[in-house]
Amino acid sequence: MNRNRLTVIACSVRWFAAAAGLVLLFANGAHAQQATASTPQVEVSGSYSYIRANAANSAGSFNLNGASGSVAYNVSDRFSVVGDVGGYRFSGLPSGLSSTMYTFLFGPRYSFRKVRRFTPFAHVLLGVGRVNASSGGIDAGENGFSMAMGGGLDLPFRRRFALRVIQAEYLLTRFDRVTGDSATQNDLRISAGLVVRFGSR
Repeated sequence: MNRNRLTVIACSVRWFAAAAGLVLLFANGAHAQQATASTPQVEVSGSYSYIRANAANSAGSFNLNGASGSVAYNVSDRFSVVGDVGGYRFSGLPSGLSSTMYTFLFGPRYSFRKVRRFTPFAHVLLGVGRVNASSGGIDAGENGFSMAMGGGLDLPFRRRFALRVIQAEYLLTRFDRVTGDSATQNDLRISAGLVVRFGSR
C-alpha cells in the first residue's frame, strides 16, 4: 500500500474518530440538559462537497468539487434511514479531458438530539458510484461499489432550519483500472450546507 493511500486512510480515520467523539461527548453531557430537542419527521439537506480522491495503486490523487443532497426519514429520535446523492467534477485534468463522479448511497444514521443547540450524527452508507469521462468527442462511463462512513454536526438556527457545519466521511469506491482489473480507491469527502426540517415526531 503506497504512502499517499496510507495518508488518506489515516486522515479519514481521524475525521471519523472526531465525529464519533462528538457523539460520545454530547451523549455524556446530555443528562444535564433539561430541554430535549424536538425531532422532525424528515430532514432534507443540500451541501457543497469536496473530495480528495486517490487513484488505485499509484501516487496520483485528484481534487473534486461538487454538491450532495440527502433525505433522512427519522424512524425515532435517534435513528433514521438516509438516501444520499452527489455529483462531483474533477479539477486539474489535462486540456480536452473532463470527468465527473456520482455517488448514490443509502443506509442508517444515528443522531443525538438530547442537546437542543447541537445535533451530532454518525452513519454508514452503501451504494454505487459512477465515473463519466469525455475526451475528443469520445465518452465513457463505469459503475462501481461505493461506501461512505463518517459523521457530522448540525446547528439548528430556526425551528425548520439547521446549518450543517461539517460532514466528514471516508469514501470508498471500487472502479476498475483501464486494464479491467478490480481496484479500490480510498477517498475523503467533506461537506457543509443547509438542512430543512419537515413535520415532527
